[in-house]
Amino acid sequence: MAGSARSLGWLNMLLVLSSVLLGLLCVELAFRAATGTGLFRLANWRTERVIVARLLDRTIVDPVLGWTVRSHYRSHEYNTLDHGIRRNFAETAIRGGSILAVGDSFTEGWEVDDDESWPAYLEKRLGRPVVNAGVGGYGTDQIVLRAEQIVPVVKPEIVIVGFLDFDIVRTAHTHFAAPKPWFSLEGGKLRYHPPAPLAPDRRQGALNAWQRRLRNILGYSLVADHLLARLAPDYWYSDGLGDYQLAGIDAVAVTCALLQRLKQELDAQHIRMLLFMQYYAWFIYAADTAPPDARRVLACAQAAGIQTVDHFPSLRAIAVSRPNALADYYMTWGELHTHMNALGNQHAAELLANALRQ
Repeated sequence: MAGSARSLGWLNMLLVLSSVLLGLLCVELAFRAATGTGLFRLANWRTERVIVARLLDRTIVDPVLGWTVRSHYRSHEYNTLDHGIRRNFAETAIRGGSILAVGDSFTEGWEVDDDESWPAYLEKRLGRPVVNAGVGGYGTDQIVLRAEQIVPVVKPEIVIVGFLDFDIVRTAHTHFAAPKPWFSLEGGKLRYHPPAPLAPDRRQGALNAWQRRLRNILGYSLVADHLLARLAPDYWYSDGLGDYQLAGIDAVAVTCALLQRLKQELDAQHIRMLLFMQYYAWFIYAADTAPPDARRVLACAQAAGIQTVDHFPSLRAIAVSRPNALADYYMTWGELHTHMNALGNQHAAELLANALRQ
């Protein structure tokens, strides 16, 4: 009787485990179907996103910004001028009296040629210079700092601040693939903290090894990648060298304070300011509204008197029109949508051109 009871107990546990695994598989397949991702593609989504987010060889260490783009970098598709400004066409120097665009890799134009970034397309649309000072991998804090550095150089008439929704997550970190500056709010005032030296994380032991193995297994689940990238980015994206470290701050509050500071500085110089919010494709596939942090930043920008352009509504309309529709607007790596392609950047430039004419 005891043996039969044990056998029945093991059978019940096996049935429960099978039911849980089947349920998780159904959730995974449903999420992939909803986001237009390959249902049966076997890929480590975590690793792919880390690879996409890595900095390229055209960057150099910067004591204030953490890193920036090399001046006079040359390649077949990517070329820079002084101060790491990306060339749009064949210009050989930074042009004044222009529009200055600052942002991350979506503004800089990763994965497209010089003349296929949205600043380049905006220049074509408006018939006036648009200076592309975007730098890949930046958080919202670094983007504002970059604007404050480059405005005295360019002396623009308009500044477009390009934020990717995920840049807010980066702002919450002291390290994000490399040491970066960060801000705390102390007594309602911003305090700047410079980038720290890169110090390897030497934590070892069986627990850390087990955590890394579990993370590698979970990386093959698109649902796990979607959730853990938001709930535990430090654990999810870290490569074991301490490259992703949280600062323990309210990144939205810091971002809003920095936007207000920049708005005041630009107003004093009679420079018009516009905030452009962009998104990774999987955010647009996943919901009818933009993520909460993006909505909060857009709201505080509007309250500060900053003109805003939100890329989400028009792209969401495209996303629901047919399966995998955003593949026409984003570069793709297998089933993974990365940065915007030429068509996506044209679409962004049209929105911005219309807003600037208002």
